[in-house]
Amino acid sequence: MVDQEPEWSVLRRRAVGERIRTVRLHRKLTQEQLANEIGIDRRSVHRYETAQRDPALSMLVRIADALNVPLWLLVSDSIELDLRDVARDERPGP
Repeated sequence: MVDQEPEWSVLRRRAVGERIRTVRLHRKLTQEQLANEIGIDRRSVHRYETAQRDPALSMLVRIADALNVPLWLLVSDSIELDLRDVARDERPGP
């Protein structure tokens, strides 16, 4: 019998993927451009954005850095993404 993935896990992966896509588009980057920036192929970016794959934490950090946003913005529990947090050109300091 194949274990089925919990619904919360699927929803979380979908939310993270949608946030990656939203910020990428806000930054006017293609999947190819983001992929080149973080050293993976375009299909992997597509899989993350469409919730077909769950990015590892190290990959999420690279994606956040490439998109110039704090990691929490991609993985936050809040339902809506406030693009005012994305509008900054500089990442917030420590």
